[in-house]
Amino acid sequence: MSFEKELSHLLIMEEKDNIHSERKKATAAEITILKNRYPTLPEEYFDYLLEIGSGTILESQFKVMSNLFDFTDLGLEDVYYLPESIQFFGDNFSGDFAGFDLLQHKNEVVEFWYDSNEIYHTGKTFRQYIREKMLLFNL
Repeated sequence: MSFEKELSHLLIMEEKDNIHSERKKATAAEITILKNRYPTLPEEYFDYLLEIGSGTILESQFKVMSNLFDFTDLGLEDVYYLPESIQFFGDNFSGDFAGFDLLQHKNEVVEFWYDSNEIYHTGKTFRQYIREKMLLFNL
């Protein structure tokens, strides 16, 4: 799967708006480790990390992390509760996180909304979700 159109869009938008986004592409070895640890993750996520990389999208629109994380990793396990099957891949810089429910074994992004302490099922694949964060709606 290729994220060529998405990467091209990001580069054009960044140049147009004079934005310097820092992204780091994952190596094949890093992807192998992720796949072994989380075999139910969608291939789109791995392809994204290889082709576009972790880091900020546009002007702090969204940030994709190189590894999955949960509230324990953030030191928030005493503040918020989540099932262990929920692992996040990114955040919107406003306290909300996006990730996957590893027990569902499907390519649907879930969001955690901090203000309501709820998981929201987006009904979107990783590609659909990330394109929305890139403000890319009509390709």
